[in-house]
Amino acid sequence: MNFWLGNRHVKIVATSAMVLMLGACSTLNRDSITATGEITDQGQECVTFRANDGTLYALANKASGFRPGDRVRVTGHSALMTTCREASTLIVDKITLLVPAKTGQ
Repeated sequence: MNFWLGNRHVKIVATSAMVLMLGACSTLNRDSITATGEITDQGQECVTFRANDGTLYALANKASGFRPGDRVRVTGHSALMTTCREASTLIVDKITLLVPAKTGQ
């Protein structure tokens, strides 16, 4: 079944295809990474996270409820394909809030 919605149809199909490709590619690269650090405001397309060792990561999923300044522990694996352009991307398996951002930050 196909519904024509103009440009929106193209965007829905393209987004769905990208999600499927990301899922398929990410399952091939399952080396788990766990890091502690802080959510930053450096991302435009994806939430970004600066690990304590200074590495900047883009977080591909499960991180939208966090805000810059939140201290978190992230466990995930490297993405082979991504729409995030800010940094190396982690497909998040688990993210835990350790310390919320200070108010006014």
